[in-house]
Amino acid sequence: MSFLNTNNLPVGYKIIIEIFDAFNPGEKIYLITNSHEAIFLSKDPYLSTGFRDEDEPGYSLNEFTVPLSSLSWLVDIIENKFWKKPSQGGAPVDVLHYKNTVGGEDLKIRFTPNCLKEFEPGITIKNYSRPHRRSKFSSIAIPYYTLKDKKLLQAMKSV
Repeated sequence: MSFLNTNNLPVGYKIIIEIFDAFNPGEKIYLITNSHEAIFLSKDPYLSTGFRDEDEPGYSLNEFTVPLSSLSWLVDIIENKFWKKPSQGGAPVDVLHYKNTVGGEDLKIRFTPNCLKEFEPGITIKNYSRPHRRSKFSSIAIPYYTLKDKKLLQAMKSV
């Protein structure tokens, strides 16, 4: 699989935010857009465990893509369903995910109580219309820490 090169993006691609140490030491996360897609690119320090490949010198990469038009739906679900109490119009306590078809792509966003770390809440976004190299769908897990404190949600809103 070929990944975007953040040092030499194709014409029409723009880095919206670059987050250092997003959640794990040495990790970098990028939100990159073009005229019709939003791409979340994560760079994790490469560890020769055999589980992940070294996709770029010193890093294992993961790219997750959704239609650009889906960002407003994702932001709305995060802010108004997952971050609000049911009494404030948020999701009922037994609703943990939402599905939608945006730009012809089947998406699902799910509250994840242990997101990349025990007791760290966050979200998992799945795109069933874009397979991953090891799966029939692609997904990304994003802790609330990255969305709030590292300003990824604010960057998503700015697009």
